[in-house]
Amino acid sequence: MRELRWPVIVALGACGLVRPVLSITGVFSPGQAWGPILVTVLLAVLWVAVAVRLRVRRPVLTLTLAGVVYGLCAILLNLVLHLFLDSAEWIPAPGYVAIVVWNAALGAVLGLIAHGLLRRRPVSLG
Repeated sequence: MRELRWPVIVALGACGLVRPVLSITGVFSPGQAWGPILVTVLLAVLWVAVAVRLRVRRPVLTLTLAGVVYGLCAILLNLVLHLFLDSAEWIPAPGYVAIVVWNAALGAVLGLIAHGLLRRRPVSLG
């Protein structure tokens, strides 16, 4: 676990909050799914690109943990929203676990993609 780059993991997880914040602030039009989907795809590309560019040693574990961090941050954001918005919806108890597990799984898939790209990347001789 020491070889993991924890600042990268936390930064990637936290940057995932862009999508829910855009939803909360009303940037996405109701009924149009393309906005959230586009932002989600861009975030996924960013996660893989960062893992490849930084040549993280364990991309699957790194991005899995980034998914866990994102899930925990999303839950925390939801809990904080209840302090300020009456319209904030409560997450059902099983939802807390599902959010973390689902985002960890998505992070693992992105980590597998990054791992594949890192294996194909030519080794620099200089």
